[in-house]
Amino acid sequence: MTDLDTHAGHPHRLRVAVRTVRRVLPKSGCGLPAALLIDPLVSAWVRTHGVTVHVGDAGELGLVRAGGVPADQVLWRCGTSAVATSGALACGVTRFVASTRRHLTILSDLAGGVASVHLDPDCLLAGGPPEGVDVVGMHVIVASADPDAWAVAAHRLLGHIAGLRRDGVEVTRMSLAGGSAETWLRADKHQLMAMASAVDESIDDGCARWRVPRPAVMLGPIGM
Repeated sequence: MTDLDTHAGHPHRLRVAVRTVRRVLPKSGCGLPAALLIDPLVSAWVRTHGVTVHVGDAGELGLVRAGGVPADQVLWRCGTSAVATSGALACGVTRFVASTRRHLTILSDLAGGVASVHLDPDCLLAGGPPEGVDVVGMHVIVASADPDAWAVAAHRLLGHIAGLRRDGVEVTRMSLAGGSAETWLRADKHQLMAMASAVDESIDDGCARWRVPRPAVMLGPIGM
């Protein structure tokens, strides 16, 4: 029995979870860890609804391919291996999270102008992005399930977005991932509402402070 087997009707519960978040953050996206695709019901739901899948290695990419999930739903977390990133590109992946300047350089060298990139907050962009890399958003891993931690993370991302926009980089999206998939598989409405509300209020405050347009938002778990 897998962890998913304990969640009867989990695709339905995932739908409920997404609806719960969207009551607070209308049109927000959902990102799920690739490990959930081991369940064919989840794979089918992800595939049908265009849900983003967080992928970081060849094994996880194999789950995506086995589940028939299109490559354009993958958000690939760049790691130390240029070979792995090249393999993701060869499979049609075009969306990436870059944590270092080296990741951006690799994408510039390999992607042929197709890379759409979210930056980790620690990824410095002095001098602007390299040629062929389109920086569209910010991405962060939230280390705690505490809604206050999500608020702080959203505020941090918005500060980076404001700085990038001042430098002429038109960043319009933010992605936050953290906590266990259990919260989403159980459709824990209390926790999801608290998390989404904290992010929403933080974005409102940040947009007013830095005078930037409200970004598109994606939320989701990062672990099982």
